[in-house]
Amino acid sequence: MKLRQLGRRFIIKTLVLSIALAGTAFGSVSAAEARKIAAASAVSFTDMNGHWASREIVEANKRGLIRGFPDGSFRPEQTISQEEFLVMIERVIPPFKGHEPDSFARETYLSKAEGRWSYGTYAHLLSAGIIPSGKPTEPLDRLEGARLMLAALGHQSEGEKYRGTKSRFFSDLPVEEEYQVMTVYPAYKLGIITGYPDGTFRAHEKISRAQAVVLISRLSQQIGDLFPGQVSEEEKQGMRKTVASFIEDVMDKQRIRRYDELVSYVQKNNLPASTQFLREHFSFMNYEVYDYVRFPQFNELTYYAKIGNGKYRMTVQYYSGELGGSVDRTFYLSSTDGKTFQLIGKDE
Repeated sequence: MKLRQLGRRFIIKTLVLSIALAGTAFGSVSAAEARKIAAASAVSFTDMNGHWASREIVEANKRGLIRGFPDGSFRPEQTISQEEFLVMIERVIPPFKGHEPDSFARETYLSKAEGRWSYGTYAHLLSAGIIPSGKPTEPLDRLEGARLMLAALGHQSEGEKYRGTKSRFFSDLPVEEEYQVMTVYPAYKLGIITGYPDGTFRAHEKISRAQAVVLISRLSQQIGDLFPGQVSEEEKQGMRKTVASFIEDVMDKQRIRRYDELVSYVQKNNLPASTQFLREHFSFMNYEVYDYVRFPQFNELTYYAKIGNGKYRMTVQYYSGELGGSVDRTFYLSSTDGKTFQLIGKDE
């Protein structure tokens, strides 16, 4: 029996070691498989005694979100790379199928990860519009970390609230730096990244492995907070089908490009969409300009929430093409039975 136990431990350790060395812990196995493998082999790291982030690191290791090095260490103060952080994000967000990127996206965003262990993660997250700005091996800084987490939450559009703001949240973040403001402010307000006691944010400071674990833990918590309620698989399928069918019908099959034509078509065919819903998602048609920010294909990263009696919210985070880039869209629906859904406006 002892020999069997020793043999089993040896097999597990060998498997974990081979995975770590080959890089499959990050990219070439599915996120769900990676979590199962890591959770089964959760260990106590040799260099975590007394560390300020030991609790978060131990918990993340148990959940299969992270792992250490073959020598048993975690190296908490070592700078984390962009590809390592991207893999951590992939493990904490809900699973999604994704789809093949177009040629522009492949050449622009995937070429830098070509041949690396992280390529599978890059390709998967690209369809969700979660796209790092630098090379996979480059250190991750706080500004880039905030941007990636906002996308992972489907909340990067929150930055629009701070366009042109004169409010000064951090002493080292000038309001003239609009891109930084529109990235940092919503991430700070959502509680996924904070500043320092001296009032600074330090946008370009590099993130350590320990700090990355804390950020991912906050991201995981915010996913639960922002998308509440128990939504069944049947409800999810009903919501997704309702929205996708409507978009496909009016944009692809009917090729409607004028708002008045859209309203007339919806009323004539008694489609399940309110006037408020049409205004919120198709008002661009009033200007006779085609919406270059494409609608999602609905196999990208999707969050579901039950926000009231018979009221639901569905947020899709996706890559919308060369002119649109990374986009999140939120749809509101109502249902009395969880099977048949009506497309409604945000405040209906």
